[in-house]
Amino acid sequence: MTTTAHLAAGAGRVRLVRGAALVVLAVLAVAVGARTPLLLPDLVLPLVVAGALVGGPTRGALLGLGAGWVVDLVPPGSALLGTAALTYAVCGLLAGAGRREGLASWRWVAVVGVLCSTVLLGGGAIVALLAGSALSPADTVVRLVLTALLCALTVPALVRAEQQLRARS
Repeated sequence: MTTTAHLAAGAGRVRLVRGAALVVLAVLAVAVGARTPLLLPDLVLPLVVAGALVGGPTRGALLGLGAGWVVDLVPPGSALLGTAALTYAVCGLLAGAGRREGLASWRWVAVVGVLCSTVLLGGGAIVALLAGSALSPADTVVRLVLTALLCALTVPALVRAEQQLRARS
């Protein structure tokens, strides 16, 4: 097999694993969220941020768009179809713009995760306000902190796992 064929096979494997993980995490977030009164972090965002940090801004935006469509379509979905897709796409674009060649420091990855968490939850808050939905600022801030913390803790490991999966192929 040629080097190009190896790279294509590795990229295909990464896309398949990432896509399956996005669907599982979106369904898990809805299933757990429906059964607990606790506020939960966004489980899909760390995967988008990690994929964007590895793939760059264009791939990050496309990954975010796809992840947002999954979030929009998993019941109960979004009140305005497509809003999650747009906010995740912006997060993917932003995270992809933060891509660094070689190994990025944990601090840099955490900063990108915090920025993307702010964009995602800020966009969701704006959509909720425009739709006339009730919005608790305290709940939004707690969810922002939880999502940012989840990104800071998981994105470095996800980036490393994606790089190893690509290298192994």
